Amino acid sequence: MSDRWIEAEFEAIFREHYQRIVRVIRRVLQRDSEAEEVCAEVFLRLYRSGPGVAAGGLVGGWLYRTATRASIDALRANRRRGVEEQLEGNGPVETEGPTESPLTLLLRRERIVEVREVLAKLRVKKAQLLLMRHSGLSYREIAEALQLSVNSVGQKLARAEAEFSALYERQQRRNSKAPQLRAAKEGQ
Repeated sequence: MSDRWIEAEFEAIFREHYQRIVRVIRRVLQRDSEAEEVCAEVFLRLYRSGPGVAAGGLVGGWLYRTATRASIDALRANRRRGVEEQLEGNGPVETEGPTESPLTLLLRRERIVEVREVLAKLRVKKAQLLLMRHSGLSYREIAEALQLSVNSVGQKLARAEAEFSALYERQQRRNSKAPQLRAAKEGQ
């Protein structure tokens, strides 16, 4: 087997998987340009890795695993640099309906920022599990992507959800105390 891609083979893999991979990344990062950039990086990694990655027929799993990890890394890098979601409306946000009020839209964007912050705090494997399941992958697809037994996915997913919930609730309690602490300091 050659260590170089046959261009038609790589192009077929790209065409088959690109839309799903970019959707997974976009769900995490919420910005089209950044999602496409990270997706391009994922496919570049695949190309550089050579066709051996696709030899076992699990290239889709490799792509999902690499894409979710790259997305989480991008979230963490953004957090370290202090880049937060623009609440003025610069990023795309899914809406419930066409008549959503500006306040509802603002609250939704704030919630998205909070969820992304918590995802960035989770261990990569747990965040990957949650992202893949939320993106609509079946237990079997998740097991293949993360190289797990199908029987263990449910339990690992439940643990990841529990940890996410605990971190999210802790963050919510901290955020609700912050205005009270500022008001107390200003009152001194």
